[in-house]
Amino acid sequence: MAVTLGIDVGGTAIKWVARDTATGEVAGRGGVPTPGDRDTIVEALVALARAADPDRVGLAVPGHVDRATGVVRFLPNLPGRWSGFPLGDTVTGATGRPTRLLNDARAFCLAELRLGAARGLTDVLFLTLGTGVGGGVVTGGRLLVGADDRLGEIGHTTYDRAGPACGCGSRGCLEMYASGPAIAAAAGGGRTPAEVAGAAAGGEPAAAGAIARAGRAIGESIASVAALLPSTALVVGGGVAGALPALRPHVEAALAAREPFIGPVRVLAAELGDEAGATGAALAAEEGSGR
Repeated sequence: MAVTLGIDVGGTAIKWVARDTATGEVAGRGGVPTPGDRDTIVEALVALARAADPDRVGLAVPGHVDRATGVVRFLPNLPGRWSGFPLGDTVTGATGRPTRLLNDARAFCLAELRLGAARGLTDVLFLTLGTGVGGGVVTGGRLLVGADDRLGEIGHTTYDRAGPACGCGSRGCLEMYASGPAIAAAAGGGRTPAEVAGAAAGGEPAAAGAIARAGRAIGESIASVAALLPSTALVVGGGVAGALPALRPHVEAALAAREPFIGPVRVLAAELGDEAGATGAALAAEEGSGR
């Protein structure tokens, strides 16, 4: 049986999915904690690939990569020095298997487009809410990545120039309003986004304000993107997506206010859960779209 291995490297966990290349059936899945330094992370990736014995490997990482060369450009959310590191060739050299490297948000988009909430749709925006905020764009049924794989970085578009400082060096990025840490901080800290959403549903003012702030920022930011790239749906996933029921009314209200210019945009929950990144990485390897 020909097997494709998809690996999603996150800040706290490395998740993997092995797919039967011919049928698409899942032949195995699992995860391990993310090690604390670059070399040990690479060793873990190589060990996973050797154990699965796949025909090819797809590798999704939380940063910018050069898809043509498999070289990491910027990877701030993993420990160690990654800029300029030839991750794709390193894994290929150690395993003898072709390895395709791509951004994790793009992997999420590809998985949800092919197998999840965006199946059958042709013009879709995607949003991943977690420790950071990422996204992607599908137009005419095709996932757009851009010449340098940076297209879709909605988390670092400016929502409010006078807003809080972002780790990217700018101020008022969407990530500073809609990420998990941002939602928790706006509610006073010490709680998860899911707990904030629950408290908001119970009428707690601080929690309700944090949820409204995040939902409004998401809706207004997506409306601006949709004005340039007409879309019929927004698919929301990531670790904070469990708060979507609380966020949804605020997101939809902001989108509705711009509907005369952008048309109706449905807000959909992602369907593939925490396997979306690894599944998308495997699909990228199968389709040759990750590098």
